[in-house]
Amino acid sequence: MSTQREWITNSRIPWFLGRVLCCVSLGLTIACQAEPPSGVDSPVTSAESVVSSSSTEPATQTNSSSTDSPTPYKNESLGIRFEYPEGFVVDDTNEQSDTESEMWRGTVEVWTQADYQAMQTNDFEGTELPANVSLWVYENPDRLSLQDWVESRSDYFVSPQNYKEQQVANQDAIAFQSTGLYEFDNIVLPSGDGQDMIVISLAKGTGNEAAYQQAFERIQGTLQLLQ
Repeated sequence: MSTQREWITNSRIPWFLGRVLCCVSLGLTIACQAEPPSGVDSPVTSAESVVSSSSTEPATQTNSSSTDSPTPYKNESLGIRFEYPEGFVVDDTNEQSDTESEMWRGTVEVWTQADYQAMQTNDFEGTELPANVSLWVYENPDRLSLQDWVESRSDYFVSPQNYKEQQVANQDAIAFQSTGLYEFDNIVLPSGDGQDMIVISLAKGTGNEAAYQQAFERIQGTLQLLQ
C-alpha cells in the first residue's frame, strides 16, 4: 500500500505588498486551515479501507501462490520432512501399516484446501476423489534396486515407462510415468538406511494439475530423510 505524503510549501510575503495581499493571504490561510479536517479524515478512512481490503485479498492470493510461503511438515515415524505450499492441507491419517505382505508403512496425502474441504462435506460421495499428490513409504527387505522394486510392484505401478535418473534428498532416485485410474508422474528413492522405498506421486486427470504440480515440485525439492 502506497504511503501518502503531504508536501507543504512555506512562502514569505514581503510587507511592501501591502494590506491587500495580507488580507488575501489571511483568507487563503483560513481556507487552508478549514480544509484539513475533511482532507485528513478522508485519507484515514481511505487508508483503513485499503488495509482492510489488503488483509483479505492477499490471503486469497497467497493461498493460490504456492511458492511464496512454504509450510514445513515432519513425520518421525516415516522418517521424512518436506515443505508444501501454503493453501494446501497434509493428511497423514493413513500412517499405520495395512498388512505385513504389503509392507506398507504409511501414506501422506497433500490436497488443496478447496478439495480437502469438499471431501469433508462429502461433495465427492459416490465419485472418485480428485487427483492429488501423495507420498508413500514401503519396506524393501530384499534391498531391490529402484527399477527392480518398481517393476516388482505391478499391482501399484501399471505400465511404468520413461525412466529417468535424478537426485532427490541427496539420494539417487528415478522418475517415471505410470497409469491406472489416473496418469501418474512418480519419483522413487530409498530411505537413508536403505530399508524403505519412498514414492512421491502426482496424479493427473481431473484438470487441477497446475496447482498440484507446484506441490509436487516443492515436496521433491525440499524432501529430507530423517533416517
